Amino acid sequence: MTVHFHLQFAAFDRPIDMTAISRAAFVVACLLYAVAAAAQPFAFTVATEVAEMAGEQVKVDVYRPYDIETSGVAVLAHGFTRDRLRDRDLAKALATAGITAVAPDLPSIVDHWGNGDALAGLVRDLERGSLGLQPTSRSRIVLIGTSAGGLATVIAASKLPGLGGWIGLDPVDRTGTGARAAAALTSPAVVLLPSLPCATCSAVARRSHRQRRRCCVPSACVARRTVTSRAPRREFCRAVCGRSADGMAAIVRSEAVEATLEMLHDSPDDDTMTTQPDNH
Repeated sequence: MTVHFHLQFAAFDRPIDMTAISRAAFVVACLLYAVAAAAQPFAFTVATEVAEMAGEQVKVDVYRPYDIETSGVAVLAHGFTRDRLRDRDLAKALATAGITAVAPDLPSIVDHWGNGDALAGLVRDLERGSLGLQPTSRSRIVLIGTSAGGLATVIAASKLPGLGGWIGLDPVDRTGTGARAAAALTSPAVVLLPSLPCATCSAVARRSHRQRRRCCVPSACVARRTVTSRAPRREFCRAVCGRSADGMAAIVRSEAVEATLEMLHDSPDDDTMTTQPDNH
């Protein structure tokens, strides 16, 4: 038996609109790209834990690098009247760079000294293993504080010999407590300033000849490794780095991440660390 197939092609009464076809193809390509991008894993994961700090139960956001080994832990402290969400962008940047970021709600609004003690306690908890994290050597932990959180973290860092480092983001110090704590630091320290230097930064700079210290501003014209007692004015920094607040914040985040990576890279190996008593 022979089967015959007959194909009939419809005749087009008008020419094909190639522009419309090209636009449709472009839209389809964009959709496929969006689907493929959405299917990619996130660079980090976020979990909210609960911890006891200064006798209070507080929420703590833990940002972990996705599918890569973490190089250390950064504990973040927010500023006055803020909360842990204020540190969200910096935490994401750290986790993307391979650093586990821990951002707690500080227990007190006005007691910065109590917050410093609470942060020191959190570091000790992380050394033993907490918040779903494996035990972490103190030399692999860096404290980062913004504004009033910078004061609380430098107080905590002064009580923790062998800490990986401390980074202050425009720290405040109206009572001189921060300057005294900075003078007692034995760990690497960096201060990032978008304005004129504060007393804490000056204390860090004065000890630079004996300890590894860096005082800096987020500006392309001043090297972050340079210890300086005078920083460019805010208007000058904006002219160099961009006038928008978001642009300045992005530069500060980038500098903070780089400084954290350097501190963790330069920290001594765990087996070479000697146990030092905490300062009180």
